[in-house]
This record gives sequence, structure tokens and C-alpha cells, in this order.
Amino acid sequence: MSFESQLKAARIKTKMTQQQVADALGINKTTYSGYETGKREPDVFKIKALAKLFGVSGDDLLEISNDSINTSKNEPINDYEQEHIKKYRSLDESGKETVDVILETQYKRCNPSAGNE
Repeated sequence: MSFESQLKAARIKTKMTQQQVADALGINKTTYSGYETGKREPDVFKIKALAKLFGVSGDDLLEISNDSINTSKNEPINDYEQEHIKKYRSLDESGKETVDVILETQYKRCNPSAGNE
């Protein structure tokens, strides 16, 4: 199901009108309607607010799950890896850039053929 469909289904499940959702977010009804039709895209802050309003996770609205992440071994993400993701997401841009450089260096060291990507 698309983001737009997930959003509409969550709104209907909470028995809210588009106007009520728009009011709760402090936006125009036409803006919110655009989210449900795919003509507009909410920013991350609006997605968080929508998830909270509807009592779901942002991942549910966006249909993101551990199963959707494709690993080379097709293994699910374990708790240890989940903790790394949480820590990474809490970093500022400088911290993320540092981690990205180290990760890329180590990835290439362990996967020599990956240097050609």
C-alpha cells in the first residue's frame, strides 16, 4: 500500500476528517488533501506529527520495516544492528559523515571487489 493509501486508511480508522487533521497539523485542508492524493509530500516533521496523531509509527505510514532492507545475506536486522541504527540517527551531520567514511573504508577492506562500485 502506498504512503497516500496508508495515510488515508489511518485517518479513516481514527474517524477524523481531512479538515480535522489539517487543523491538528496547523496546515490548510488543501495541503493535507494533497498528501492523501500524492500531489504534495509532507516533510519529516509532518510525518512524525501524523504518526502521533493517528497512533501509528512513521515506519507504518511509510511502510518501512526491517524486512524491506535488503542485505547481502537476506538476514533480518538483529537487535545489535538496530541499536547501531538508533545511534547513527542521533548523530549530527558531522558525526554521520565520519561514520560513513569509516564504514565505506571497512566495507571495501572486507569486500575487495566492492571498490569497483
